[in-house]
Amino acid sequence: MRGWAVWLAGLAIASGCASHAPQTGAEVEAAPILILDDAERFAALLEGGILPDADVLQADYIDKGTRGIEIFTPYRIEDGVNLAANLAAEPERYRRAIEVCLPAAREMQAQTSATLEGVSELLDVATLVPDGAYPNPVPAYIVFGAGNSGGTAAPDGLVMGLEVLCDGRDAAEIRQVLEEFVAHEVTHSYQGQVRDGSEGQGLLSIVLTEGFADFVMELSLGRPSLTDAERAAYGLAHEPQLWAELKADIDAGVMDNADWLYGQGRGGRVNDLGYWIGKRICEAYYAQADDKTAALQTLLKLDDPAAILAASGYAGRFAPD
Repeated sequence: MRGWAVWLAGLAIASGCASHAPQTGAEVEAAPILILDDAERFAALLEGGILPDADVLQADYIDKGTRGIEIFTPYRIEDGVNLAANLAAEPERYRRAIEVCLPAAREMQAQTSATLEGVSELLDVATLVPDGAYPNPVPAYIVFGAGNSGGTAAPDGLVMGLEVLCDGRDAAEIRQVLEEFVAHEVTHSYQGQVRDGSEGQGLLSIVLTEGFADFVMELSLGRPSLTDAERAAYGLAHEPQLWAELKADIDAGVMDNADWLYGQGRGGRVNDLGYWIGKRICEAYYAQADDKTAALQTLLKLDDPAAILAASGYAGRFAPD
């Protein structure tokens, strides 16, 4: 989820293709949509209790990585030196993710496929993206990162950092969180497929980008988000004040989003409250729309963030009588 603004500003799409001779006399098994190759290779490097050094991590993990590692390396893994330093600092964090959360992820192939199909159908992306331009469904990769990101996305893939998502969670919770991140990050992937950059990099644009991904996550899964629970509780208790502060920053043209996204909240408040307010604006826009699919596609493309805010009626909730 973190670093989306950076990704939007400087996306470089790398793609590849492979051809395989058709199998004869045997059923062709569908390629997995949840790809754990990188996570399995990382786990193998930690077998025996000895931590791999930077050279091993670079050569045997990063350099041999899938498209998921390629997406996750800039701004996150960075390189073998950075990954080795984080692994050495918190080895038990990684070992627990391997022992508790990787087995849970292995069981999520069917669940992930259903989640990806659900989001694709909800947004009706087939009507927005030319056939063959991008994979659909978009593959989901499980990797181990440098302890600084739970997930990100590119138009051709979404990636989840297991050591971050696993923190403090048991196997049942990690399955729920992975499902949520799949829905959130694949929404980002579709945003990258349909946008042309006209939405800009202002604070309102970024808040709506993240909020829409959370809105789609909850709408497609049909339940409140576990990862959003703390933000929601705090937000509902302080919504008028939060909106007044965010609106002031938007009106002032504040570009530093650190108080609202991707870090510690202002004054020690709950982190990432911009996600929650963005989701509330998207909910309001969707609620007032007669054509729900068209509303979702307007939010997805985000051609005019200010017009979406105005049409939503969200700000009017806090206007003085």
